[in-house]
Order: sequence, then structure tokens, then C-alpha cells
Amino acid sequence: MTVTIQAMTIFVRAVEHGNFGAAARSLLLDPTAVSKAVGALERDLHVPLFLRSTRAIKLTDQGARFYQDCLDILKRHAEATQRFRKDSASPNGTITVGVAPGVRRRLLLQFIRHFGEQYPDISIVLVSIDDRAEIGDKGVDVLVRGRSLRQRGASRQEASATIARKLFQSRWLICASQDYLNRFGIPRTPTDLRRYACIAHVSLEHDVADEWHFARSHERQRIKFVPKLRIQGADAVCEAGVAGCGIISLMIANIEEEIQSKKLIPILQDWERTGITPILAVYRKAHPELPQIAAFVRSLAQYFPRYNLP
Repeated sequence: MTVTIQAMTIFVRAVEHGNFGAAARSLLLDPTAVSKAVGALERDLHVPLFLRSTRAIKLTDQGARFYQDCLDILKRHAEATQRFRKDSASPNGTITVGVAPGVRRRLLLQFIRHFGEQYPDISIVLVSIDDRAEIGDKGVDVLVRGRSLRQRGASRQEASATIARKLFQSRWLICASQDYLNRFGIPRTPTDLRRYACIAHVSLEHDVADEWHFARSHERQRIKFVPKLRIQGADAVCEAGVAGCGIISLMIANIEEEIQSKKLIPILQDWERTGITPILAVYRKAHPELPQIAAFVRSLAQYFPRYNLP
């Protein structure tokens, strides 16, 4: 293995965080990837860099010297690349963008068309992320996702050393295909949903959203259902609704075209589905920040507010 800038970055982050798990979270990597990278460095350098224990890691004397050298090299590398980018007429390079299950790919593709007109020298690699471990495996620079929620609705903490920028917060709709409603009738209240086939969305963390909360004036209803179908991904949930598989709940931003074309029919419109979560752009902190990533996130934040709640 050749000692690379990426390997040095992983090593420095492991030293700064004191364990491989925290370093992995700060880099949006799987912990095994950090352990493997450090192990490969040690084999390549023919010296142990850490003294490992079950609780923490500690630098060896050779590791401490290598750490100082890495800091110097990474600083000079950042300064050199930043000088070059400042000389460029516009940001350029490649960005890998991950789309989490709660966001339609169509939303991102519509934005990417707009972004490409503004920044023709930036290339985008768009990948679907169905599990947190894939973030590092696929080299994601920016992850577009809903705020991470636990099974019962409490927010999860984003990984340390990352920035989570809110893009928009859209209202949710309960809807189904006209064919499904013709076959099974139209629910009039949230409690009626227990008699229907409700489709549960599966999150990035593999939580199953089988509980919907509703409000109307001073009334509140919580509906826990047994899903006949569990699906990961807003695209697949939408397709299941259009196909007549059951009743779905998605952000209006994800299904506005299906609503306009009447492929999906909104129901329970006199009730509001509560517990709405914002859509975020999550990316690593970097000093200096890469111009192409800064431009991408800034444009995202300017493009999506039209979907915000009225």
C-alpha cells in the first residue's frame, strides 16, 4: 500500500477522537474501514502506530512522530489545493451525492439539472444509500436525508464532525390510488385506517414507520397499524401506492406530480399528519471546505425552500 492523503486523514482523525468508532462517524465511514486503513498503514510503515486496548487507543512513540508529520503534510496539501482552486474561474471536480430512503431521486435529479446549468465544471455521482454503512463504502460527500428519528419519534444525533443543513420541511399527505379506493372505500377518520392495508416506510436505520399521528383542531389520534407491506425508499413507497397496494404517507414534495396527475388521491384532508421532519444535507466538516461541496450545498438550500410548509 502507498501512504495516501486519505490514509493520513483517517489516521489523524483516529488520534484526535481517541478511538476508531468516533473517527469513523466523523468521516462518515464504517468503523471497520478505519481499522483496516490504520492496519494497512502500520504494515506499510513497518511500525506500530497505536497501543490498543478494549477501551481506547494510545499512540506509540513512532505513532506520535508520524502524527506530527501527517499534520504538517495535510496542512500543506490543503493550502496547495486551496490556492489552485482559488485560481480557477469556478468550482470544479466531482461530488458523490447520496440519497437516503426518505427522499425521491426525482427531487434530486430536478435540482441537479438546475445545478449543472450553474456549475458546468462540477460532475455529480448520484447513489442510493439504504444503510448507514454504505455512506463510507460509496464515498459519499453529501447525504440528502430526513432528520434521523428513532422508532418512537425521538431525533437521533448526527455523526460528530458533520454539518447538517436544513433544506426544507414539507407537509405530509395520506393517499392511495383511485383503484384502491374504489375497491375498499374511503377512510373518513384516522381510526378507520386500521381496517385498510397501510404501507410502512423503512428508514435508513431500518426502523419501521408503522405509527402515524394526526391532529384536527383540539383532537389528536395515534394510529398503530400492522403493515401488510414494508418498503424502504420513497420511490418504492410511491410506486406501491400508485400500483394500488394500499394507503401510503409521504411528503407532498415527494408526490406532487402523482397528485397533480391523479395517480394518487389525497384522503383525510381535514386531518393533519403531525411529526413532520425536515430534509437535511449532511456533510463532513472540512478546513478549508471544498468549493464544489460548498457550492452544491448552498445551491440545495436555495432551491428547495419552495417545498416548505406554508
